Amino acid sequence: MPDTAPATEMGLRDRKRIETRHRIAEAARSLALEQDIDHTTIEQIAARAEVSPRTFFNYFESKEDAVLGHTELDLDAETLAAHLETVAGEPAAQAVVDLAFLVFGSSFGDEHERLARKEVIVRFPQLMRRQVSRMTTVAEAMTGAVRTILERDPAWGPDAATPQAAEMLLGMCMTGLRSSARHEGSDPEEVRARVVASIRDTAARIAVTAS
Repeated sequence: MPDTAPATEMGLRDRKRIETRHRIAEAARSLALEQDIDHTTIEQIAARAEVSPRTFFNYFESKEDAVLGHTELDLDAETLAAHLETVAGEPAAQAVVDLAFLVFGSSFGDEHERLARKEVIVRFPQLMRRQVSRMTTVAEAMTGAVRTILERDPAWGPDAATPQAAEMLLGMCMTGLRSSARHEGSDPEEVRARVVASIRDTAARIAVTAS
């Protein structure tokens, strides 16, 4: 298995930020469910989360985003560029799995988070449009990063690094991560190893079937 220490270290550096974002999201969600989203203010959310309103805006653009509880890191160009340098030389499957860990931390296997987000969308259906928009933005940024990973991988190269290939590999990684965390635990190193092995095995079987 390739050395995954750099990606793990990056996760540790972001842990405090992820924990703060979780705390703000929990505060926003509980207040919205208690008193309705229209009667919930950013000041109230910040007070319950024990942060300043200014800190709130370091994590969320609006109270609606906070209620939805988006926990992924912001996918700015600098963050992605730093990650791509970190995973340079790793096989594509490993690099994409590490990208998912960078973006989502351990939240991909958080059943509580998934159910909580579903609850607020059912209660406040007006949030659905924002949820879809956010998911689209994250997916586009991640797909672009995966294409760069594939372009740099000798087994792929620029010609094979199509948007379709990037979306397919990213989809396999995300499905594998969610399934593995849900059914077999969420230890990062174990999840990485299982998912990468599963992707390689699946690709090998597809190759045999297609030949």
